[in-house]
Amino acid sequence: MEKNTSSIKKIGNKFGKADLHIHSNYSDGRPTIEEILDYVEKNTDLDVIAITDHDEIEGALKAEELVEKGNYRFEVIVGEEVSSNEGHIVGLFLKKKIEHHQPAHEVLKQIKEQGGISIAAHPFENMRFMDSNGLTMDGIGLVNLIKEKNGFDAIEIVNATPTLGEENTRAKFVNRTLLFKTETGSSDAHIVEAIGKGYTIFEGNTKAGLRNALMHHQTQAMRAKWNFRALFKYAFFFIPIGIRMTFFTLLHGRGEKKPQIVNFE
Repeated sequence: MEKNTSSIKKIGNKFGKADLHIHSNYSDGRPTIEEILDYVEKNTDLDVIAITDHDEIEGALKAEELVEKGNYRFEVIVGEEVSSNEGHIVGLFLKKKIEHHQPAHEVLKQIKEQGGISIAAHPFENMRFMDSNGLTMDGIGLVNLIKEKNGFDAIEIVNATPTLGEENTRAKFVNRTLLFKTETGSSDAHIVEAIGKGYTIFEGNTKAGLRNALMHHQTQAMRAKWNFRALFKYAFFFIPIGIRMTFFTLLHGRGEKKPQIVNFE
């Protein structure tokens, strides 16, 4: 089901498109908030975006304010990718920052207390390479997905990062056979060229309509094709980070491997 569907807007404008996982320079992304908004306006047909910086919402609040004051055709959701003790959790429709380095159960509880929506971001990515700033791409993992099943509203089954094909397949399989949660697709963009490479289809074209669709399992996760130019810029951005992480890991050791065996007894 994850395929390029650039013609979806032609079907009577009934369905909207949302990218729910975008990073800015308020965390580890390259673009400024202004650059993200300008790119979405001029180079995509997205109706809704979520700014989800690591452990920070200042950029998202700024984006929301600029869009509300400006003449933009899309809407912004305030989000955060929270680094819980067990892995990354995206919170949407937030009003205040959620602190990182808390148990996943507590993060999920605090998202719900704000009236937010929680998504398991790239749940099967277990990056054991470490970074000096503590930012990695670490998913919640199978054991914690099952343990915290009732706390999650949605599972990210399409993350457009080019290296996550197998992890996306695993997330889709586990969700459709065991979890049965709402499915989302997102770019996890750290450069503007990645925005919209993964996205979520929903009925309507507003963030209120998207929220309703997420809560009622009425979404579809999609992907768009990467072109060579975007892939080159992606590599140009991430290769230096990868080199730095490799050296840091050699000096300090690899991160712990997440268990994938579940005891149902």
